Formats: sequence, structure tokens, C-alpha cells
Amino acid sequence: MLNLPKSQKFFYSCLSFLIGIAIGEVLSLNLYIIAFLFLCFLAFLFLKRFRLIFWLIFLLTLGITWNGLSQPTIDQNHIASFNEQKITFQAIVSEEPDSRLDKQKLTVKPIEYEGKVLLSMQLYPEYRYGDLLEVHCKLQTPEPIENFKYDKYLAKSGIYSVCYRPWIKVLEHDKGNLLVASVLKFKKKVEQSINRSVSEPQASLVAGILIGSRQGIPQDLLDQFNITGITHIIAISGYNITIIVLLLMNLGKSLSINRKKMIWAIIIGLIFFVILTGMSASVVRAAIMGGIVVFARHIGRRSNVRNVLVLSALIMVFINPKILIWDAGFQLSFISTIGLVYLTPKLERYLKWLPSKLAIRENLTCTISAIVMTLPLILFQFHRLSIVAPIVNLIVLPVIPISMFVGFLMFLSSLVHPLLGQIVGWFSWLLLGYVIKVVEIFSSFGFASVEIQISWYVMVAMYVVLIFVMVRKGKVKRLKIKVL
Repeated sequence: MLNLPKSQKFFYSCLSFLIGIAIGEVLSLNLYIIAFLFLCFLAFLFLKRFRLIFWLIFLLTLGITWNGLSQPTIDQNHIASFNEQKITFQAIVSEEPDSRLDKQKLTVKPIEYEGKVLLSMQLYPEYRYGDLLEVHCKLQTPEPIENFKYDKYLAKSGIYSVCYRPWIKVLEHDKGNLLVASVLKFKKKVEQSINRSVSEPQASLVAGILIGSRQGIPQDLLDQFNITGITHIIAISGYNITIIVLLLMNLGKSLSINRKKMIWAIIIGLIFFVILTGMSASVVRAAIMGGIVVFARHIGRRSNVRNVLVLSALIMVFINPKILIWDAGFQLSFISTIGLVYLTPKLERYLKWLPSKLAIRENLTCTISAIVMTLPLILFQFHRLSIVAPIVNLIVLPVIPISMFVGFLMFLSSLVHPLLGQIVGWFSWLLLGYVIKVVEIFSSFGFASVEIQISWYVMVAMYVVLIFVMVRKGKVKRLKIKVL
């Protein structure tokens, strides 16, 4: 272990820090941890024979320490110190309002206090990002909801207080970040253009696929998407973007487009996509995952991809340690990407009987890889196994990039003339109507999905088996693509 290559030392160093962050969610920061951190550093300096071991222990302990330092101090300067009390305070709407069919939620940042508050209220009147509000309500401490750790879910966004049915008065507008406000206005314009050009539920569906807006999608359709295992196409995530990136690369290959040009085109497209969808943390994370897939396919070397993955995780977790344990989207992004990079070459040998035309074999292989890798986490977190997910993904996914392109073209056409937007919208309606019909048919099967709940140690055992399969040596085709 002491003679590991530099690339492996780098990987294990990053991994040790991430493990320390995870442990830090269980252990509280104290003087013993700091003292141990100091001793490990001294051992690293003077005990050369075991320098690497002590270095990894040092980084693990540093991760525990950093996690503890990132915890907020709940004192009189923090809004959460007023939980279970009625209070009046001024705050700015710090994120895009989350509008549902029957209510809306606002994340606000108090002017005079640290921390954030989540306000839940009726759908009207509507508020927007950057509004300065005067709020009067009783603050409450978030609590777990059955098996869902709602308090931890909110804490990763810096929210430690919630308020239901507050009294609100708007004092001023446009007090937020000018760039964010401009992007959100553009996003709103896209939504309005889509609604004018195509009817429901296709309008809400294309908004979900194009810009991650799921507000108007009927609940029964969302349930059908869950049953068939394709919710990822309307939730901007690493799972979604990585699949789409692969499909776009296959499209470029089928059109004989130079690979280097196609890679740059995809990267530019990802940057534009991040701006279009509002530059939220989840979208930025998903774009990074998509970029990693492009990088993996470009260099064709799994060892380098491994270091890029762990470094990306380290950077994100360093900025916000809580996402490592409490952000399912973060976990699914990385796990599905690992599946696409490492498990896909293992599965290819068993799926050679599939036709290679229209990239059917590669698309199905990538889809199964992502599904298999995320399955243990999905069973642990969401307790549902979709039996029809592989076939539904195979049937639906090839249409999604085309739907995104047509949706964007529909928006541009509507800027020229509303009628032109409606003409293009008819093609969007047709494509997404196909998706909806497929989902309706397969979700109607009694065996479409089953409820399965597993414990965390069963999930860990499943991942141990998957890791063994991926690292097992054998004559397996490596992920290697020539660069044209």
C-alpha cells in the first residue's frame, strides 16, 4: 500500500476525507477529535514508514472536523433560536418559489438573522424571487415524516425553521441577485411560451424535460412515471443528463460528426442548460455529472475518471458537507455515473445479441447499468422496484433528446410569431403524447412495480456485491473509445 501510484494515492486521499465527512454526521465535534487530528499530523511528519497510513487517517479525521465546523451555531443571531415562538421579521425570497397545484412554498433569508425559513401557504397571492417581505408567524422546528428525515433534508439547504400559513406583507421587489433574477425571468418566459404553444399535459411535461419545471404535471401522471421508473426525465438530475449526453454522443456518431466537435458542442449545451434551468445547485451538480460522462468517453481511461469523480464529490461536499448523507439526488448522480463508467463494460458482453442499429444495444446497456447501480439506494430511500423500467426506458429515452430540441425550437418559434410556435408545438405534442401513452400502458400492468423496503445494511451488502462485480478482473471489454 505504501508504494501505490500517485493516482491511487490521490483517490484514497479524497475518499478518506469523504468518509470522514460521513462519520462526522454521527460523531459530534469535540476536543478529542481535534487532538487526534494533531497527533496524526505529527505522525505523518516523523514516521516515514507509515506516512501514507497516517496521512489517510489525518484526512479522515479532517473530514470529521470539517463536518463539525460546518454545523450552524443556533444562538440569538440565528432565526432557529426563535423556533416554537411567534415572531415578526423581514426576509428576502432567496430562491425560486415552489408553486404546486394547491399551495406554494417560499425559501426566505431573514435580514437580521442567520439561517433560512421555509414558508408554506396558499397558492395566491403569488410571490417571486427577490421580494422583500414582512413575515409574521409561529416558527417551528422541522421534524421527520415517518421514515423520511425531513429535518435533515431541509438542513442541507440551510433551513432549520418552517412556518405554515404566515401573514405576509410585500415591502419591496427586486432585492435579490440581479443575474439570478434575470435568469428566472427568462425561465418564466419559456414556461409561458410553452403554455401558449402546446396543450396540457404535454405543456407541463415539456417544461419538466426542458427546464426542470414540474409544477403543472398532474399527480396521476407523476404516479405513472414513478411506477414505470422514468421520473428522471422530468427531474433535472445527473441520472437524466448523463443518459441524454450518451444519447447525443451516439447521435453524433451516427451522423459521422467529429467526436471532438461533438464533445465541445455537448459541453456548451450543458452550460446553456444550467443557465436556462436557473443555475440551482441540483442542476449544477447534474451538469458536472454529465460533463464527467463526456470526459470519460473522451479519454477512455477508467482510472482517470475515478479520480475526476472523487474530486468532484470532494469539492461539492467540501462546500456543503450535508449533501453526502442527506441529498438523494447527489447520491443518485454519482452512483448512476459510476454505473455508466464501470458497469456498462461488464454488461456489454452479455448483451451482444441486441442489434447495434440506432444505438439500441448501447442505450439499453447504459440504461440497465444506471438502473442496477441506483437500485439499492432507490429501494432503501423510496421502497419501490419498477419491473418495467428497463423496457420503458429503452422505448422512451430515444425520444427525449428530440423532444428537448423540438421544445427549444418551439420556444424560439413563438418569439417570432405565436402561430409559428403552435405549429412546432404540434410536433412536441405528438412526441410527448407518445411518451405519455407508453407510460399509461405499462403502468396499467399489475406487475409494473412492487413495494420493497430494505435496511441500510442490506443496501450496503448489495453495493459490496456490485463493487466486487465491477473490480473483478477478467477478459472484459474496457470503456475505451478512439478519438477521431
